[in-house]
Amino acid sequence: MCIGRSDERSQPIKMNKRRPLCSRVLVVAAFVGGIILLNAGPFTPTAQAFYGLTDISSPLVFIPHLQGELQVKPIWVRIESGQQTLPSVGTAWNLRNQFGLDETPLFVDIMCRFQISRFSLRIVYEIRDFVGKKKVVDRPDQPEAEARFSYTGIRLGGDFDIFQRYKTRVGMNMDYDLFPPIFNEAVQTIGGKKISGPAALTLGIHAVYNPITNFYGLSPVVEARVSWPILGTEVTDLELAIGVKAPETVLGSLALKGGYRRTNVEFKDRQMFNGVPVSTGFDAIMRGWFAELAYYY
Repeated sequence: MCIGRSDERSQPIKMNKRRPLCSRVLVVAAFVGGIILLNAGPFTPTAQAFYGLTDISSPLVFIPHLQGELQVKPIWVRIESGQQTLPSVGTAWNLRNQFGLDETPLFVDIMCRFQISRFSLRIVYEIRDFVGKKKVVDRPDQPEAEARFSYTGIRLGGDFDIFQRYKTRVGMNMDYDLFPPIFNEAVQTIGGKKISGPAALTLGIHAVYNPITNFYGLSPVVEARVSWPILGTEVTDLELAIGVKAPETVLGSLALKGGYRRTNVEFKDRQMFNGVPVSTGFDAIMRGWFAELAYYY
């Protein structure tokens, strides 16, 4: 959804998530049995909090935890730099100066993540749609023509956490775009043209830091993600965020964060130029700042 115009302590605990009745009975039975058989030390139960058998740091873990995360992220993005090139004829057009893609529109990104043990599945919906208008080249008598760069759609991602400690985790991830980058314009090309790249596949790393230590119930949360291209369109992405997380409740918890995003997109295609098919290259660097509301369960 585009709103503007288009251009990853005190005594350690593990929060136990809500389960069906049968699962709760099994957890309680295992908990009581563990106390009796293992002569476990004192446990401090809180709302949905247990130690030992359900602690991911315990060697006795056997009950996988289903966790979830939802992010809603308003983000102001601009095309910092970029160009379309025709190498065979020595021509290059600047996206900001010659195509007018110089505005900073507001978009809203949405991410859902589902996690079991060390594995996560992410579904991301992001909009990047930039529109500029300029006079048609060599045609001052004509009205302004439009140029548009769109990199919008659904992305599927998977995370594997190499390290986990309560809400802190570090690992590797892979993402696949279900959409191609598309650029079309009628500013420098009489009659217009459209070029696009293949869907992108990337590999990256992530780190999320959220200690159990808190101050009046609030704890810091820091997240970083970096990814590099593997196949298709070459996409390099960096995302950094920092904020505070509210206390855990039986309904989950909320966090407020702010951050920075930088994405570099490059692809190659072919177009007609002076009646001859030629190779063309496209690259754009997008930078933006965002606010984020995250819900954890």
